Amino acid sequence: MASSAGGYRVAPARLEAAAAELEQRAGVLKTAQTALAGENVPATAFGQVSASSAASATYTKTIKDVAGKLDGQITKATVIHQGLTAAGGGYRRADVQVAASYRSLMPENPLPKAGNPSGVGGAADTGSWATAIAENRTKVTDALTSERERLANLLAHGGKADDIASARTRIALYEDILANDRQILRFDPSGNGRIVELVGRIEPGTRNVGLFVPGVNTSFDNFQSYADLGKSLVAADATGRTAMVVWADGVFPQNVVTEGPAAHYAQTMAPDLKAFGDELRGQIDSHAGPGVVVTAVGHSYGGATVGLAEQLGLKADQVLHVESAGMGHGIWSPSDLPASQAGVQRYSMTAPFDPIVVAQGNAGLIEWLGAGHGADPDRFPGVVELETGRDANGDLQWGFDSHSGVLKPGSDSWNNIYGVITGGAVTHEGFTGGSLREMVIEGVGRGL
Repeated sequence: MASSAGGYRVAPARLEAAAAELEQRAGVLKTAQTALAGENVPATAFGQVSASSAASATYTKTIKDVAGKLDGQITKATVIHQGLTAAGGGYRRADVQVAASYRSLMPENPLPKAGNPSGVGGAADTGSWATAIAENRTKVTDALTSERERLANLLAHGGKADDIASARTRIALYEDILANDRQILRFDPSGNGRIVELVGRIEPGTRNVGLFVPGVNTSFDNFQSYADLGKSLVAADATGRTAMVVWADGVFPQNVVTEGPAAHYAQTMAPDLKAFGDELRGQIDSHAGPGVVVTAVGHSYGGATVGLAEQLGLKADQVLHVESAGMGHGIWSPSDLPASQAGVQRYSMTAPFDPIVVAQGNAGLIEWLGAGHGADPDRFPGVVELETGRDANGDLQWGFDSHSGVLKPGSDSWNNIYGVITGGAVTHEGFTGGSLREMVIEGVGRGL
């Protein structure tokens, strides 16, 4: 809190920094208290004289008294931490609300200015998305306050290491969103979290928009990695014509073995993804105009979700399946898709020996039981198969690590993703998942 003419100017960041320092101190005190609680010195440690028992009792009482004082200090630190956190969050929330009030007074479309004769602003500046971004900033501020309180309680009461790590990851995500004014279009911190983020801008110069849908294990614990992918793709286009939307607005399966084969997660998310696609296309039409190419990218289980959204008429010009589980439950041929999808150009890439091949193209009983994700995208009619090539170190991408490794900048697969989204060069020859399967089938046919 700093003085200024006529009163004081509050700096929420300083309050939050002080709260974080108290949180660390409380953790140190808790560690010391735990160590003291486990201290047990027998009377024999003080020798075999008559005063040994009395000395042992005095030592035990001293340890107990110190542990009690530490407990009191931990409680005080926790209370102060919670107060500082709440105060910082309150000030940030007030700032957001005031900013939103002023923003609501601005015209829907700002006056024309040099370099922008149409007078159409970016997606983050006007319209319904501007309102959503402002409202979600308030939600993130509240979630940050709540998560800091949760972490303090976990540290004070010996919470599980996984819960503490998850809380810290969420706090880091929320802090980064607020510090960098990230454009959050959907936000719900309950459960594993639901979120949609726009990276880049949708404005008159925009020509490419990617819609990325992740897969199994998606949660707030790993959302940042997908947001970073979006940032890398946007940053790579020096012309500023590319924007990305990272869509994680659903309940994703959290176990690849027990939940990954189930179709109902994708079936539940697909209508929401299709509806968001309509909203995205409307935003493009009103802020960027014609000629924008939308590419839906489904990674892993996200491929099945994108496929089922296509079955509902997802408004995408291109679809890219990346290490995809399948075309979607019950989708086995182009005839299983509506007429609206007839002009969609589709691509697929699967690294050799990625375990996802076990899920691709399963039919029969597993489909009848409500599991499975339809046709293998690499073999689907009309799909252009792309190679995954080598990673940033020049090593061939294959096996378990390739499943997420294909998303890393510097790899041939990342270059192909960027090429599809931006209409650039792609490579579709070489050692691919499809070519591997063909080699195996040919070998079996020859009796090898």
